[in-house]
Amino acid sequence: MVFSERIRKASLEKRSRIVLGLDLKPDLPENLLSKVLKILDEVYDEVCGIKVNLHLIIPLGFSELKEIVDKAHTYSLQAIADLKLNDISATNVVATKILWDIGFDAVICNPFVGFEEGLGPCIKEAHSRDRGIITLTYMSHKGAVEGYGLDVLKGDRLVKMYDLFIERAVEWNVDGLIVGATNPSIIKYVKERVKDIPIFSPGVFVQGGDPRDAVRAGSDYLIVARAIIESNNVKAAAREIKNMTW
Repeated sequence: MVFSERIRKASLEKRSRIVLGLDLKPDLPENLLSKVLKILDEVYDEVCGIKVNLHLIIPLGFSELKEIVDKAHTYSLQAIADLKLNDISATNVVATKILWDIGFDAVICNPFVGFEEGLGPCIKEAHSRDRGIITLTYMSHKGAVEGYGLDVLKGDRLVKMYDLFIERAVEWNVDGLIVGATNPSIIKYVKERVKDIPIFSPGVFVQGGDPRDAVRAGSDYLIVARAIIESNNVKAAAREIKNMTW
């Protein structure tokens, strides 16, 4: 079963669109690990996946990350590594191989680097392992307009940078796109063009995105971090968001 099917299965079984972002504040590695495992024990039935970014990937080692991913898998959760990879293929392939060996199900990458000698070999390797590549399309922060919203010349007409990223996602057969929940109109625009490729939307609550508006616009999954992990009751917070968006 490929990544997109696995996360959809988890979503349907748990009746949740939430991918939990484990963006913990800095701490000792051993404290980070214990905090993450405790959070997973509390929220596993309210979410369909986890997203691990540099908050954990930098301070933790291979074995600690594997323990987190293994724990997620025991709860039938999919694990996404958020590195926003943006290098030549020689480096990207090494990075993703390590992440696959840890057990991650998908990796977030930047399509700006291109396909040939960029993301192409990563996508091929990922699909050979039934893993997924999720590409950035339009991020959730205010400054996203300065890059993803740029007008660029394509042939004899101006298009948005994210238009190119949409085209690449379809052409490259990627497994998901990142489109910020802070821009429902862009979510709708992207969904109309990618059809069955799932949209993952970060930026709800803390960055100002309304999860219900994002889902109505076409988001398949909501990446939620601080609104859950910094709450006084992580399970209750996750359940509230889960129920309002299913």
